[in-house]
Amino acid sequence: MNSMDMGKLNAFVLTATGNNVSDTSANLKPGLIQDTDQEALRHFIGLAGTCNMELTTGNELPAAADRKNYQLYFINLQKSSWEKQIPDTILQLAAQVRTILFNACEDAFCDKQALLSGIEGVFYHNDRPEIILRGLTRIQQNERWFKRDTMNNALADLLKARQENPLAADSRLTEVNFPTLTKREKTIIHLVSSGAQNKEIADQLHISTNTVKTHIYSLFRKTSSRNRIELITWSQQYRSLPH
Repeated sequence: MNSMDMGKLNAFVLTATGNNVSDTSANLKPGLIQDTDQEALRHFIGLAGTCNMELTTGNELPAAADRKNYQLYFINLQKSSWEKQIPDTILQLAAQVRTILFNACEDAFCDKQALLSGIEGVFYHNDRPEIILRGLTRIQQNERWFKRDTMNNALADLLKARQENPLAADSRLTEVNFPTLTKREKTIIHLVSSGAQNKEIADQLHISTNTVKTHIYSLFRKTSSRNRIELITWSQQYRSLPH
């Protein structure tokens, strides 16, 4: 791994997903970019490179033991075979480290699902350069980057799910209700059900946002939930509150 200048974010760019497995990780030079897809990839990498980031590119994710060497992961969605289902590998990555998707196609991608699944941001293939640069700046400032409508719709879904299935105020947590959850996971599932975001949970529990993401991914796995809405629904059916 190349050394990086002080203050730079170390980022990994996954250049290929799904059926897009051509090796564009080496020698990303203008003379070798021969089609529109690769030009779009080179364009995004070029913009990210102007934003005080040390970029490493590859067509496969680093080995699990090496993934925390990077503070950001950018996942290229060109020619991806995901359709509207985010692969478990990417969900697990997003639970461990900040993960951003780029070159997404609006008609074939659900950004609300990405937000609720822990993805930190989405850039679209038709985003103007100034929009991409603005989003990258926000991400450097530890913010998320989604369309405002996406943020509002996700929040509305969370609140609606809570209103339709309110947690009983007088209920009590028992090991029968949550036989496989740790005490910390019980607390986090309660905070998620109240609408708290990762940063708010981290601040309240005095842990890092990455630790929160790891716990939430564990909750997804244990409860067979694909996103926060399903996790909230799962918790509400037991009418239980951690305390």
